[in-house]
Amino acid sequence: MSAVKPVWVQEVLNSYATDPQQQMLTKLAIASPDEAGYSLDQGLIKHKGNVWIGQNSALQTKLIATFHSSPLRGHSGVSTTYYKLKKHFSWKGLKHDVESFIKQCATCQQAKHSLQHPLGLLQPLPIPEGVWRDMSMDFIEGLPKSDGCSVI
Repeated sequence: MSAVKPVWVQEVLNSYATDPQQQMLTKLAIASPDEAGYSLDQGLIKHKGNVWIGQNSALQTKLIATFHSSPLRGHSGVSTTYYKLKKHFSWKGLKHDVESFIKQCATCQQAKHSLQHPLGLLQPLPIPEGVWRDMSMDFIEGLPKSDGCSVI
C-alpha cells in the first residue's frame, strides 16, 4: 500500500534532523503529549495542534513567502500573513520573522497605502437670500470700509 506525502512534510522532517532541539523528538517518542503542549503525530512534532517547524530559516522563509505572496490573495500585510501561518504552523519567533520578511518585501514597500484619514465631505457654500444691496465685492469680512477717497 502506498501513501501520498506532500513535499513540505519531508522538508519539515529534514529540519528536525538539523535542529539543535533534537532531543524533543526522542522525548516525544517516549511520552506524547508533554506538559508544554507538544505531541508527536506520524513523525511530525505538533505544538497545540500546529506543525512545529525546527530552527531552519530557509524552510521558515519559504513558508512565509508561500503564505504572504500567494496568487489568490497576494502580498497580504503582517497581521494577515501571521494569522494565516499561525493556523497551521508554529516556531519560536514566528511573528518577528513575518514582520522582518514583509519589511524586506520589495512589492510591499512600493505599494504602501495612505495612512491618512479621508478628508470628508465637501461643505457647500450658503445660498444667498437675495440680491446684493450695496454692490460691494468684498469677499473678505472685517476689512475697513472706504470713505470714497482714493489715493493715487
